[in-house]
Amino acid sequence: MGKRRCGKQKPQCLRCHKRGFNCTYPPVKHSSWVPCKGDDAATTEQQDIVLHTISHLSAYTSIVQSEIDAYEFSNNFTDRQSFSLWFTTPETWKVDHLLPVGKNTSTIQDLQRQITTIKDWLAEWLEKGSNPFIHPRLYRNRLPRSVQDAYASLTCYFQKTKSNEHIVLQIVRERAKRLLAEHGLPSTGLPTETASRGSTVLDPLEHIARVHALLIYQVVGLYDSDIRLRHLSETQMPILTLWLQEMIQSASQAACLGSFILLSAREQASLGSSLSTNSHSDDLLWYSWILAESIRRTWLIATGVHTIYLIMQQGRMSCGGGMVFTTRKGVWDAQSAPAWEKLCSEVNVGLIPLGEADKLFTDAAPEDVDRFAKVFMEASFGADRMERWGAQIQE
Repeated sequence: MGKRRCGKQKPQCLRCHKRGFNCTYPPVKHSSWVPCKGDDAATTEQQDIVLHTISHLSAYTSIVQSEIDAYEFSNNFTDRQSFSLWFTTPETWKVDHLLPVGKNTSTIQDLQRQITTIKDWLAEWLEKGSNPFIHPRLYRNRLPRSVQDAYASLTCYFQKTKSNEHIVLQIVRERAKRLLAEHGLPSTGLPTETASRGSTVLDPLEHIARVHALLIYQVVGLYDSDIRLRHLSETQMPILTLWLQEMIQSASQAACLGSFILLSAREQASLGSSLSTNSHSDDLLWYSWILAESIRRTWLIATGVHTIYLIMQQGRMSCGGGMVFTTRKGVWDAQSAPAWEKLCSEVNVGLIPLGEADKLFTDAAPEDVDRFAKVFMEASFGADRMERWGAQIQE
């Protein structure tokens, strides 16, 4: 007998269902945080558990273990989709605009260092094909043209010299304008109310691709010394904000995020249920997490880029909000679906809201937290507190 935990599905767990066994449970015991209201609670037990994972991290590891065990056991595509709930529940897509105000007083030098880190991560993407917010598997099968153009433009920008600077900046300006034109928008953007009318129907991967593209043009334009490029980038800031909102909405409504890494929405519609027999179907849960986590990390980066710019420009603190993200070191860097599943089943992956990141100072050791989380912790709580914690940001 395999020593795997029961998935606790009702009215019958997947293991017993697949093997044809009778499945019975002992009487429900009251716990400190799972509602127990008789038989009516059985139909909502899984949803209740998932919704409590964010605020009750101590119980999180066992929940993930049960879901991963059931996922490994099941050979049914629909069953596997259902176990993505722990990272795609509606609570995980919520944007928290009421973050607690900390005592961190960032200097201009601190803010510039944070932008330098983001630029370094973009350079890392050019060199390695990935960085802490663009997963190496994200564009391996599908590379939308918007990202191709942004990649080429960014390559030119990092290679610019005083002699060719005017050519490079013109390329960045024109590519940014073309990106908006492809989505029915003028080069200088539009107010949020009317911009959405020109939006093209996109699948979740195409949403994050156009966000990545415009984010690259924003990082280059807002923080370059060229006045024309900076002015253009400022007028396009509302569009990036709108696209971030639409990206989150698209992801939250998708049935299986992982499938969009492999196929476009149009291809999925033509194939129908045959996607479940695809050679990649065993990895769909991992791919779903990859796209979900990439979307949330990208949202945090893009919001941070705008927040830092407004603070530097206007000299006053502003907050763009926060989302949940994975903080455990190694989860983002897993090389395969089995390695990712094993790690998720063995450790607390640290899926927490940005507003609760201070818990990591007491609940985790610096060596157990990945560098993406550390950068946001330093931005939120200051370098001094990170130093007292013993963290090394650059790894």
